[in-house]
Amino acid sequence: MHIAPVPPLRTVALAIALLMLLGCAAQPPPPPPKVLTAEEAAARTVVPLTRPIALDKAGQIVDLEFELPPAGADLTAEVWIGVRVVGDAEAVSSAESLLNGKKLLAKVRLFGKHEDVEELLPLTRYDTVIRRDVLLDSEGFVPQAVAMSPATWPLESAGLISPTSRYRPLSLAFLSNAKPGRYRLSIELLEDRSDLKNLNVELLIGYMARSK
Repeated sequence: MHIAPVPPLRTVALAIALLMLLGCAAQPPPPPPKVLTAEEAAARTVVPLTRPIALDKAGQIVDLEFELPPAGADLTAEVWIGVRVVGDAEAVSSAESLLNGKKLLAKVRLFGKHEDVEELLPLTRYDTVIRRDVLLDSEGFVPQAVAMSPATWPLESAGLISPTSRYRPLSLAFLSNAKPGRYRLSIELLEDRSDLKNLNVELLIGYMARSK
């Protein structure tokens, strides 16, 4: 009776490793994150989040409570507060020419919540004239929106970016050294802006990306 020779242990180990590599290569890539419907996005209360708003009429446009989770890897403890215009390339380009660095008079106020107590928090904004961050006054006055973006990948993971849409984020204010917890955001527009009536605009809150 012929007995087949036993292969060396090294050969067996190499064969097993090769099979494992082939198995890994055969695995399909993970599916892209599900894009949230408008209703699902509106129900989201954890950062990052969006809400549909309008910029054409004076008055309070945001009064929203939300939960801020820890920043996580590759993110800073700085919260970005602003708006984003959604649409095709033409709409996004038009929005940038109307809003980036232009007058948009608003009051932006953020409150930290602990049980039934609210604490008004200091916010900053980017001043395009002196090219640096400045502290908002006690009323939260913001004179302009600036084309700056929060980190994109948390929005993608949360299903808040559609591959079929274009976006133009514009910042209003920032919270530095943000701590996880409960917050309330209030935004009030101080004048009518009929030229912004047809824009498809959303409130956007997210973390800033860490510089590399």
